[in-house]
Amino acid sequence: MFSRAPVAPAESVVFMNNETMNELTVVRILSAEDISVGMYVAVLSETHEVFPPSVVDVLPGQSVKPFRVSCTGCASGETRRVLSVCLPFVQVETSEGELIALDVRRHTLAALSEAYGLEAFTRPRRKSWFEE
Repeated sequence: MFSRAPVAPAESVVFMNNETMNELTVVRILSAEDISVGMYVAVLSETHEVFPPSVVDVLPGQSVKPFRVSCTGCASGETRRVLSVCLPFVQVETSEGELIALDVRRHTLAALSEAYGLEAFTRPRRKSWFEE
């Protein structure tokens, strides 16, 4: 029924059946060196450093080390366009025009396909009920 084309990393997968042909694109997690101006990205997760709850019971002279927690709930997955890169910082723009600075040491970024990114940035905005 379905046939699957071979998949290379960060490329599209084409599923074909007798009636339709659907294209499924897959994101690719980016390293800091792979980020370039003009590409579309989304934040997959955000890393937080948290101190253990026992930090209040520490005796003088003892050291307390924070641990890292990866939070996927903190990442909206919203499409963003890269405007400039000065590692470890990346300046991105949302589809509403808001500028945000991301730290790649703290944020895990994924590359989105150009078609997916253009859909978010070129689709006409709907007016909300209170703007009318």
